[in-house]
Amino acid sequence: MTDPRPLHVLIAGGGLAGLATAQGLLKSGHTVEVFERDADLNRKQGYYLHFNAIGGEALRRCLPDDLFALYQETSRRSYDRPESIVLDDQLNELSSRPHMGPPNDGPVPHTGVHRRTLRQVLSARLGDAMRVGAPVVSYVEDADGVTATLADGSTARGDVLVGADGIRSAVRRQLLPDVPVIPTGIRGIGVFGRTPITPELDELMPHILDQGVLMAVDRKGSRLLIANFRPRRPADEAAAEVAPDVVLDPVPAYIMVSCSLTEGTVVPPVGEWTAQTPLDLRESMLAAVEGWHPAARAIVAGLDPESMFAIPFGFLEPAETWEPSRVTIVGDAAHGMLPTLGMGANLALNDAALLVDQLDRVARGEVDVPAAVGAYEQQMRETSYPILRMTLDHDKNFGGGALAEASGDRQAG
Repeated sequence: MTDPRPLHVLIAGGGLAGLATAQGLLKSGHTVEVFERDADLNRKQGYYLHFNAIGGEALRRCLPDDLFALYQETSRRSYDRPESIVLDDQLNELSSRPHMGPPNDGPVPHTGVHRRTLRQVLSARLGDAMRVGAPVVSYVEDADGVTATLADGSTARGDVLVGADGIRSAVRRQLLPDVPVIPTGIRGIGVFGRTPITPELDELMPHILDQGVLMAVDRKGSRLLIANFRPRRPADEAAAEVAPDVVLDPVPAYIMVSCSLTEGTVVPPVGEWTAQTPLDLRESMLAAVEGWHPAARAIVAGLDPESMFAIPFGFLEPAETWEPSRVTIVGDAAHGMLPTLGMGANLALNDAALLVDQLDRVARGEVDVPAAVGAYEQQMRETSYPILRMTLDHDKNFGGGALAEASGDRQAG
């Protein structure tokens, strides 16, 4: 047993998992400090996020009621068919399978949200508790707490340190130095962008394109990922009514797109992109879908060059167990995985809810910090590790075969 009291928790990283953890802890009466490496929230990290009830219920647990309602109002309505669908190049259905995890049913059924909108909701009201441009680079733990050192040399002191700083986490690197990050590619997926849904494009698109996150393929190996986002309500309008103190950027309806490039097309590192780079990549994509359904070609042709960016995919080979302490990890820092099952964000939010529940036990005097952290970590491993492994097997359906490829590379090395 411990003395009942709120905790002061340091959170390295202001992504989805870190911000959800912060909101959940504040909701329970704890105090937090969030240290985010980016100077603002404008870095391109992705667009449409597909959620099942794992992520949806975690948000309900962590957010105040009005912010959860705001999330729901800015989400996309549920699809008629809760399935992952594969199409041919003429957008005829080839196969389908149920989405992983239970759907978000209830009075406001929903399937997903715009990532930036969700991040703005999750960062609402944090105020001075969130420090931007201030990544955690190391920490020192003792019997009474944790001292985190930031990139500028300053320090912060707390009862617990949560590493929510992504797949290349500085916190995990110190906590679990032997856990490798395995970089890999997923053929046909990697360069992302958004295509606005204009009336003309809407007229061209068959109804099936409104049925989820879809993959279209041809016999030559080209692939086109399509995710249609039509928000329930405009984000800024919903915020003005549901939570007037929260500012959300307006987000018109769009299609998230990732498409194959023609053989030999080089995607430069992000620091080497020029204004011409996205235009060249879009032309390569158009060549890759030559002869496809007119709607597919229109979707690619309509890509907004300013929205385009590349994601260097990778995954973790996580440790099976470790000694619990006052330092722990959530989200990609704990189980970075490939996006082939659409589960990364759901599990990251679930981590936040699980951790908040366990730290609340400390505040009630039921357990000490290491015991609570250890219980969270065991739950996290049991929930997330099997799905991480499934993403590697499922990647074969997308042409990557990451697990076999990575294994072969390590054996060759």
